[in-house]
Parts: sequence; structure tokens; C-alpha cells
Amino acid sequence: MLYLELFLTFFKIGLFTIGGGYAMLPLIQADVQAKGWMTAEELVNFIAVSESTPGPFAVNVSTYVGAELAGLPGAFCATLGVVLPSFLIILLVARFYAAFRSSAIVSGAMGGLRPAVIGMIGAAVVSVGQTVFLPEAAGPDQELRRDGGRHQRHQRPLGVH
Repeated sequence: MLYLELFLTFFKIGLFTIGGGYAMLPLIQADVQAKGWMTAEELVNFIAVSESTPGPFAVNVSTYVGAELAGLPGAFCATLGVVLPSFLIILLVARFYAAFRSSAIVSGAMGGLRPAVIGMIGAAVVSVGQTVFLPEAAGPDQELRRDGGRHQRHQRPLGVH
């Protein structure tokens, strides 16, 4: 069942993210951490390694997560999940591109996606930056508060993010 969960998780990430691997990072981080598959620190460490390895970022991350959780079959399922949506969408776009190339609606939609992609990449920068530069404040169940002029770490109530 883990294989199916890996495939579906990364399929969803691949399907709903436009803009490449860095735009996928907030979704990857949220899903991987919510499922308890990896800590923020482990994910950030692999992001650093992924930057120095050849290949698309999202493929590297999905392959790594799958391999860590379920070995080679898990790596295959996660990688197939993240790649398949883009492959299917490109097939559809290629099939109908000529008919919609001059459409104002299509041009407007593509123009509207640019700011969304920039926002997602910005969210990834903030999230990774918090984990790297403020590790005690970056945990999903912890927050840093200023009490009486000194910093103290407090547990957040469950379900409050």
C-alpha cells in the first residue's frame, strides 16, 4: 500500500504544480512532513545534495523520498507519480495547441500563472531558509515567541499551524 501512497502523493504534487521543481517544493515539504516520511532537516539536506546532482529537481527529490521509504520499487513509484502528470498534460497540449494558440483566454491564463509560480518559489525560499537559518523555529509543531525579552520555544497545540 505504501507504493500506491507514494505514487498518488507525488502524482498529486506533479498534477497541481506549475513552474518546475522549485515551485513543487512547498507541496513536497508539506506532504512529506505531514505523512511523517521525513523531517524538515532531512528534506533540506537532500535539497542541498539534489542541487549538485544531474537531473530535474522534482525527479531527484521524489526518487530519494521513495527510495528512503520503500527501496527501488518506492523510488520508481514516486518518480513515476511526479513525472506522469506533466507527460500527460504535454500530450494534451501538443494535440490541441494549434487550435488554441491565438486564444486570448489561453494567453491570459498563461500570464496569470507567472505570478503564482513566483509566489510558490518564494514560499519555498522562505521555508528552506527558516529550516537552515532558524532550525528551532522551523519545526511544524513549534513556534518561537518573545516572552519577557528572551526567546522561548513553545509547543503549538495539535492541529494549529
